[in-house]
Amino acid sequence: MHLCISEKEREQAVQHLIGAVPREMLLQFYEEISREPDWLIMHHFGIGVEIRNLLRATGFAWDDITLDREWEPITLEAARRVCEAPR
Repeated sequence: MHLCISEKEREQAVQHLIGAVPREMLLQFYEEISREPDWLIMHHFGIGVEIRNLLRATGFAWDDITLDREWEPITLEAARRVCEAPR
């Protein structure tokens, strides 16, 4: 059984990534995803592990199934917001 996280929790995780992951890295993620929509999926065991560990270490106490399901859309949303934000 996996958790169903709330929109509030998801928003908190997005905001956390925006603050914790370097802007340049999020911009690079967005650029890569724009070229290859499955880019995050292909990096599940690299970037995905780092993002999941970062979320876990900072209090997002979700089970592994929930983290596996949520890290990609949360990371994509954080990258999108950084890319689309005015400087």
